[in-house]
Amino acid sequence: MLSFEVLLILGVIGFYLYDSIMLFNINELLLTKSYKGWFYSFPALGFQLLKRYPLLPNPLIPHMAIFRVSWPNDAKLFDEDKFKIFSQSLKPVQLAVNILFMLLLIYLPMIALMYGSGPKLLIIFGITYLLISTILLYIFNNKDKLYMSNKRFVSFAFESLVCPPFALNMVRKISLNHPNLGDPIFFSESVFDINNQEIFNKDISKLINRRMSFLEVDSDNYIELSSYYPKLKVRK
Repeated sequence: MLSFEVLLILGVIGFYLYDSIMLFNINELLLTKSYKGWFYSFPALGFQLLKRYPLLPNPLIPHMAIFRVSWPNDAKLFDEDKFKIFSQSLKPVQLAVNILFMLLLIYLPMIALMYGSGPKLLIIFGITYLLISTILLYIFNNKDKLYMSNKRFVSFAFESLVCPPFALNMVRKISLNHPNLGDPIFFSESVFDINNQEIFNKDISKLINRRMSFLEVDSDNYIELSSYYPKLKVRK
């Protein structure tokens, strides 16, 4: 039988990965904001879970902001000023998540395996809850800049305190709560260079073709996509 320490480590990793898995519709994708720029990811269309497509963001970089977008969507201009305020307000949370990641997935396993469930492990637990409580206080004081409603904050705080591995996804959950960035094509034109824009357009055009192949030609969805597709083609 596995020891308490091993079960604890497996539990932390398991709960973190469980909370990280996202389910997408076929017309959705994930945009990631890193220090080097913007990147995009599509869900795994070859596998369905609960009639949706799973995607697991890189578990080694939970401090990166992620955004769910769908197509077609209402075109919106990317407001760089408002987004800069949001990004600046998010930075302390990103720093805290980096520290929390080291505490839960590096130091906690080391202490648990080397010293067992003794005082040193309790110290790690204490520091973890102190860090989570501190960052929750910061989020509450800046919830308007982070687009966090009171109801959403209560739910967010509850799950982070009840299950600390869930708190590793603080940055992701806050950024996913950001208002819709609009149509991904128009948004990508603001953040991608020409080469990446061409690759993105080709990738999303494949998805549109795949989606249209499952629709009746006289259906509303097919007509909507057929009128949307030329807008994509002229941007190649």
